[in-house]
Amino acid sequence: MPVSIFKMKFPSSILSIVFLFFFAASLFSQNQTVITGGTLVDVRSEKQIANSVIVIDGERIAAVGIAGKISIPVNAVKIDATGKWIVPGYMDLHAHVAGEPDLPLEMYLAKGVTTIRDPGDDVTMCRVLRANLDSGKQIGPRFFFAGPVLDGIPPVWPEGSILVDTPQRAASAVNFLIDQGVDFVKVYNNVKEPELIEIVKTAHARGVLVAGHVPRTITVTHAVELGMDCLEHVRITGRELLSPEEAEKIDFLPYGKREILLWQKFDLNSEKMKTLVSFLAQKRVFIDVTLVADYQLTGNYADRWQDPNDEYLPQDIFKRWQSAPEPEIFKVPEELKQYSLSSFQKRQQFVGLCYQAGVRIVTGTDGPGPGVVLPGFGLHSEFKMLSEAGMSPASILKATTLTSAEALGKEQNLGSIEEGKYADLLILTRDPLADVKNLDSIDTVFKGGRAFDPQALLKKSKQSQ
Repeated sequence: MPVSIFKMKFPSSILSIVFLFFFAASLFSQNQTVITGGTLVDVRSEKQIANSVIVIDGERIAAVGIAGKISIPVNAVKIDATGKWIVPGYMDLHAHVAGEPDLPLEMYLAKGVTTIRDPGDDVTMCRVLRANLDSGKQIGPRFFFAGPVLDGIPPVWPEGSILVDTPQRAASAVNFLIDQGVDFVKVYNNVKEPELIEIVKTAHARGVLVAGHVPRTITVTHAVELGMDCLEHVRITGRELLSPEEAEKIDFLPYGKREILLWQKFDLNSEKMKTLVSFLAQKRVFIDVTLVADYQLTGNYADRWQDPNDEYLPQDIFKRWQSAPEPEIFKVPEELKQYSLSSFQKRQQFVGLCYQAGVRIVTGTDGPGPGVVLPGFGLHSEFKMLSEAGMSPASILKATTLTSAEALGKEQNLGSIEEGKYADLLILTRDPLADVKNLDSIDTVFKGGRAFDPQALLKKSKQSQ
């Protein structure tokens, strides 16, 4: 017969361990929250589950189901979400935040962004920021990062990139960054093919994804063939769709001039374009389209300083950004300004074609900054532009949750409301599948099981000035 644990004789040290185990379990069981009555949005199936029950135990989701079929812990904190909707937290996969140590990251949480990915900042600053967020010293979203970008010659921008001008240096740089704890590796405009091959080979051998710009000497098709996992921005080199002579004249121009000239010439109905879109869908590559970043080329750069939501930024940050000269990359030559809006609209149409073909689109902003790329707020600007591109509210929600988690390689823990995953979720007051604007009707934010009031977070952000 089994012997009762209470009748067995143990050394005092083992009894102490047993006691601590049960004491800890007792404390953990009291750290439970149950959300009842809400309509759960299943981002996998795009279906709505009425009268749902979600049990949160500590940082994670312990159970998900329908009322009457899920056991509700007696001592749990209970939240009635009747008449409301529950969705996973949103993700901004292109947020350069580590370089702004005083930025109030609670702004992201206030707008439902529970995860961000920094695609290019100092690795030490990134590590310190993640430690502060993980420890609770700083309030903000989950934080994943690439550290400095890998670039070839000439490294024009950004400052702080790592120069990889041989395959050996490329492999060394990748190993260094992974040893420093990066979550992915980012390549930039001037990386050459031999170095890109080594970057991908080294990163993948260590289980790390490769994202970045399509290098200007390589076509999108070839970059994907070489193993790039996630393409940042809508950056199609001219050599993909134009004659070699035309491409050579445009591909190496500054961003503001290059993109307008390229998209003036690109034919969305051409066979080459259709082949490219089909290829991207077939290869299951991720595209972080950041339409909101390209929108800044449409002649609305100055509008960012008049955005009423800028009031939530600390004034010292706002004034520092405002006093800085307009970045060269955003400057559009006078003779091209008349084409800037139509060029942007063609990029939106390209995103629509990708969506219809089944390309895996994820959400990012290339912020933070004032106006349309304001922390947290900027992602809702991106939602609006994705909607204008033809994406449905359900597909936008999936893009910013489950698909973004897959692009991070973290879908086992994030991206949907399922048992065992982190309790990163939002309670909304309006149906998110009825209108993309309803993704902003945020009543309560949960990150790792901890509840936040969006208005209180914005108030805190404002008071940090």
